[in-house]
Amino acid sequence: MAKTKPSRYPSRGTEDKKTLHQIIDEGLFCTIAFVRDGVPHQIPTGYARVDDDIYIHASAKSHFIQGIIGQTVSFSVTHLDALILSPTAFDHSFNYRSVIGFSKVEEITDPAEKLKFFNLFTDRYIPGRIEDVGVPTNEEVSITKIARLSLNNAAAKVRTGDVNVKMEKDAPWCGVIPLEWKYSAPQIDNQLDRRRELPNYIKKLIDGFGKR
Repeated sequence: MAKTKPSRYPSRGTEDKKTLHQIIDEGLFCTIAFVRDGVPHQIPTGYARVDDDIYIHASAKSHFIQGIIGQTVSFSVTHLDALILSPTAFDHSFNYRSVIGFSKVEEITDPAEKLKFFNLFTDRYIPGRIEDVGVPTNEEVSITKIARLSLNNAAAKVRTGDVNVKMEKDAPWCGVIPLEWKYSAPQIDNQLDRRRELPNYIKKLIDGFGKR
């Protein structure tokens, strides 16, 4: 795929579906890039994946989603995994995993399918939450637009490993500084009784983050 083939370090690129899905599933947001009235724009947004499609949503009044439905956009998901400290500033790098793709944006209009997405989206970020708060109302579903983007024209690029340049024994400190995301301690809203016990699904979410 010409649009998604890396021009630099092409060996780091892959269209392997397992790799694509893993990178996307571990991500928390994607960036949607598009052109409106000749001006480039980009919007970060949450998403959920089903097979080879990702789904996004926004208010039905959102100019963003109104403008991209039926149009071709570019989207990306990126994880920064480590800083790579080399003997020269020029050779410093990152370990990363990323996906970039292009897709025509298709609106989902069937109310039942939209409701299915709402449940999927909520449980994708907080598994078990939808059982606690209940499914969205018909009105909430009707005032929300949901769109689907295909992964059929997407590819991943991954950099792993150590410093990839030779160095003298007396070089400055070089090596890998790993990065990781984690949740901090939950803070209950001031409107609720602070003695309320934290739900098990939230405890499980925090304990399992980064192990998906």
